[in-house]
Amino acid sequence: MNRRAAAFTLAAMFAAGCSNVHFGGATPAGPEPKSAKANEMGQMAVLRAIGGSAVSGKIRVIDRGDGASVLVSVINVPTRTYRLVFHERGNCTSPNGFSAGAPWTPAAAGKPAEDLLPVQYANAESIVESESRVRGLHAMGPDGVAGRSVMLYAGSVVTVPRPDVPNAGIACGVFETAQSSF
Repeated sequence: MNRRAAAFTLAAMFAAGCSNVHFGGATPAGPEPKSAKANEMGQMAVLRAIGGSAVSGKIRVIDRGDGASVLVSVINVPTRTYRLVFHERGNCTSPNGFSAGAPWTPAAAGKPAEDLLPVQYANAESIVESESRVRGLHAMGPDGVAGRSVMLYAGSVVTVPRPDVPNAGIACGVFETAQSSF
């Protein structure tokens, strides 16, 4: 390769961001394994409206040491109180949330499913946004939400869903591995 071609190649590498060029020192180990990134990203449930509501939103659970952070972002909710409850099955196909199964809580949390998360409040713009730290809860594993669902109930009382019986459930979502938005 002549001197001019070498200079052009070097300039092209710099213009491309030098992403694969390393001058001296050790070469980085490469991208992080997918499973490690999945643990960092946590689990996310996209809520879909049930029971005739217009609610939509997302619930994200991210491991933090001996527990997890639960991030809540919900829109189109009337100004009032709400309860978020995890359920044993990852199924939100029934119109009233019955397919999600019974309310679920990890044994390590030491609280009933209805009290695992604090009461949520909608603001004047019909939005619920919060972050809660829940000890004993995890994104994955036996105490994890992976493969489970979450339901949003209007009011502070949770009624266990039964087939074809109206209840206070207004949204349901199934947890899946969260994806990066980049």
